[in-house]
Amino acid sequence: MALVTDFWPLLRERLRDRRFWMVQLLVLVIATAHTTIETTDALQDVRDLYLLPVSVFFIPVLYAALNFGLEGALPTGLWCALLTLPNIVILHSGAERIGVVLQLSFLVLLSAMVAIRVDKERRAKLAAEDANRQLADTQASLKSYIGLALRAQEEERFRLSRELHDETVQELVVAKTALEDVSGTPGQHARLELVDAALQRCIDGIRRFCGALRPSVLDDLGLVPALDWLLSDLSGRTGIRVALEDQGERLRLSPEQELVIFRVAQEAMHNVEHHAQASRVVVRLAYDRGRLCLEVVDDGCGFDPARARQGSLGLAGMQERASLIGAAFEVSSRPGATRVRLDLSPALDPAAAT
Repeated sequence: MALVTDFWPLLRERLRDRRFWMVQLLVLVIATAHTTIETTDALQDVRDLYLLPVSVFFIPVLYAALNFGLEGALPTGLWCALLTLPNIVILHSGAERIGVVLQLSFLVLLSAMVAIRVDKERRAKLAAEDANRQLADTQASLKSYIGLALRAQEEERFRLSRELHDETVQELVVAKTALEDVSGTPGQHARLELVDAALQRCIDGIRRFCGALRPSVLDDLGLVPALDWLLSDLSGRTGIRVALEDQGERLRLSPEQELVIFRVAQEAMHNVEHHAQASRVVVRLAYDRGRLCLEVVDDGCGFDPARARQGSLGLAGMQERASLIGAAFEVSSRPGATRVRLDLSPALDPAAAT
């Protein structure tokens, strides 16, 4: 049905195409040569080749079918038949006339079959291109949504961190200070000391939680000091040996890039702490000719990255964060050596060095 409904609009489009008219001119040249050969009786010694001139029509007709589809092939085939009709009536008779008519009919039929196939392939290609465009639009929308969701998440983390630090921690500090000023019997004093120690642990825990939500050192001092703080915190809590290797001229990235790199390193260290059973972690941050490379390497038990990606929100989150800043992300792992790597080629600003 689509072939019928699209035929006339497409034919009008072909009539504005110079190539279409060049094909019709070629048909006219072939028909003129055909008439000249037959009127001069050039094939009188080889009468069996009387179909040869008509066969040359296959060249423009098949070209039209392959390049223009049915709306190009059918008019071209009918044009060939129309130009050959006087020769059939005047110069042929009997079996020769039947042979030429059959060949022209076969020519038109073949061109139509080829053109219909070409049209189907063309429509399939257009449908695939349209589907690819829709998929690309969907992926772009999804990437934009993920970016907005991650930014909203970071803003919420920042808000919670600020509120916990400025309100909850301060209230606990006030309560702890007031508690220290309370006098009592020796037995009461011992219990007050226990409450005081519990308050101190709460204060320390909330401060550590605030740092995990949004460490102020990242905003105040930059990426390298923030990574150093992450390692120190990990080592202090777990006893894992840590090292930070900072190579090349230290340059400041955009706040978004620094935040993404910090979150990738933070998630990698979280995995080390809870899953790797590692004794040592090394974080490498290297700048080289406008390219930045972050590596987090541990000597833990290792895992299967392909299987872990299917069920790990942490790895998926690192991948999505890296893609938001145009960075390449990869994970390799075997027993004794797990490596999380992020490669970024940003426009670095030496004036922003920290």
